Amino acid sequence: MNRWCRFFCIALFIFAGVPSRADQTLTLEDCLTLARERNTRLIQARTARDRARTGITSARASFYPSVSLSSGYQLGDNDSTSTAIGAAYSLFRGGYDRAGISRARAEATLADVNYRLSESDVILTVKEVFFEILQKQDQLSLAGDILKRRNDDLILIRLKYQSGRESGPSVKEAEASLLQAEYDLMAAEKDLDLARTSLNFLLGKPREEKIVLHYCDTAIEYPPLDTILAEAKTHRPEIRSQMTNREIYEAQLRQAKSRYSPELSLSSSYGVQGDSFSDQETDWSTGVSLSWTFFAGLSTKAEVSKFKLFITEEDEKIRELHQQIEEEILRAWNDWQLARKKREVSEKTLEAAREMYQLTKLQYEQGLTSYFFLQQKEDALSRAEYNHINALVSLRTAQAVLQKAWGKDGRSQ
Repeated sequence: MNRWCRFFCIALFIFAGVPSRADQTLTLEDCLTLARERNTRLIQARTARDRARTGITSARASFYPSVSLSSGYQLGDNDSTSTAIGAAYSLFRGGYDRAGISRARAEATLADVNYRLSESDVILTVKEVFFEILQKQDQLSLAGDILKRRNDDLILIRLKYQSGRESGPSVKEAEASLLQAEYDLMAAEKDLDLARTSLNFLLGKPREEKIVLHYCDTAIEYPPLDTILAEAKTHRPEIRSQMTNREIYEAQLRQAKSRYSPELSLSSSYGVQGDSFSDQETDWSTGVSLSWTFFAGLSTKAEVSKFKLFITEEDEKIRELHQQIEEEILRAWNDWQLARKKREVSEKTLEAAREMYQLTKLQYEQGLTSYFFLQQKEDALSRAEYNHINALVSLRTAQAVLQKAWGKDGRSQ
């Protein structure tokens, strides 16, 4: 009865991964599209980007005149009413307004770059979780195969024990190995459920929604390392972020310098007033005013010096960022090359381990070797199978990390 229960568990776990008609099949590109639309972090970044764009409209308002309307009624010995409309327009402020628009545009660009930075991080996370799910699916299937293999070995060992050709400790050891396989199967299923939950949250989906992933590995051709290094210093949003910060400081510097210049403004007003509605006097005026603050306690000079220092600091940050990007790409490049080699080694190791296990099992069936050697070869085969799966996900992840470091990870440009 116990044997049939184990076979039932095997079938249950193996076929649990088969998609039903209600399950949604998603490719990697489908997942990335959903993440861009529904990921909470990206929604917040888009909102911040749209909010920053409204600053451009606010900055442009300084180029339009301001118009005001006032009306009043005064009580006293002689009641009087007054109504006036006025307009004011700044003709010259030392370039302050134009610098304000440049600053607003740079801040909007910075918000867009920050969105791209968040998008790049989310894309890498989605890829990593996507590949992790594929890994867990393969591990779940492998755990079922190992469970079946160890159950078959246990049946063989028990038959030999019943015929007096095997010892009791060997049977107990085989039973322990089978229990370990059952535990590994259960752990693989729970790990897969957790990985699917993580992906659902990244895609803005309910935790319990069932999804099935479809992915085909394709060969990726990379240009020479020097080309990747050069392009990364152009495509990476971090570079654009630092450059935009510098533009903002330059605009603020121009605004600070504008305080050295006089301000020229034009104003005009038209009003009516009188003791009664029939006795109204009109008043019309137009004028130009010039104001100049030639001393403000050295505050303007301090502001100018501050923003000059900010610009110098940004230049150093850009140079430092170039070095960080170069180091990051070199590390990602090396990891990708090692992952390719590790994948190749795992394939050869798995092939050898499978043949050695089959040969040892045949020798054990013929009574030419002991269970000790059979167990060793089975353990070696199980490790090789898991290492082969892990090597594949390591290669996929290394490719995703290299693409992000390169600045070409599939995000919107």
